[in-house]
Amino acid sequence: MIFTNLISTNLRTKIFGQEIEYYQILPSTNQEAWNLIEKKESNHGMIVITDQQKKGKGRGNNSWFMSPSKGLAMSIIIDEPVSLNDASLIPLSAGLSVAQAIENRGLKPKLKWPNDILINGKKCGGILCESKVRNGNLTQMVIGIGLNINEATSDFPDELISNATSISIETGHTHQRELFCAIITTFFERNFEVLQKSPTIWTKYCYHLDKTVSFKQNGKNISGIFRGLNNNGYAKIDINGIVKIFPSITLD
Repeated sequence: MIFTNLISTNLRTKIFGQEIEYYQILPSTNQEAWNLIEKKESNHGMIVITDQQKKGKGRGNNSWFMSPSKGLAMSIIIDEPVSLNDASLIPLSAGLSVAQAIENRGLKPKLKWPNDILINGKKCGGILCESKVRNGNLTQMVIGIGLNINEATSDFPDELISNATSISIETGHTHQRELFCAIITTFFERNFEVLQKSPTIWTKYCYHLDKTVSFKQNGKNISGIFRGLNNNGYAKIDINGIVKIFPSITLD
């Protein structure tokens, strides 16, 4: 069981996480966050968190596995207008915050653009952002964060064992999920402003900086060298000596 008072005690924020909605079981924290928004029962900065997420969503049609009462499944609600240029930095802020929280525990995480968190080359977490746009501005966004914290290797389905890891596997001991939630949220409140000034801080954790990456665009397979981010947080990829900007792609 997650104890929300432990999250609140460890928070160092003015806005995010000041309200926490806890559920023992949910299909998806993102889905519940949107339900709260639509019913006008949410506020800007609210966190939705659960002990057991039954139908966690990943990017595209992917699902996100969570071992009950061992992983972290949370969503942060943005309910204030944000320009589209600034909005593109929000998912990167979330990933950066998770990486910094993991680093705070003595590990060396890496980020795979735009939404994967890796440790020693294995996936440990991911970010899923969903938004609504009106009149050229983002009006609302839900930032879903999934992180493997206390899972053992035996907890993962067979098809994930070779590519997945957890904080506990990497450190050799269990961790307080509430503390991770508080640290991630605290970093997130700071990082959006930091990235607006210098998006390049994200590249400190980049798994594939100056390495060859591949992806699909308009049905074509494309490869190039990942050169970092521009000021809007878009990927800069060197293709045959020409650096091109890609706002939204998923790397293979």
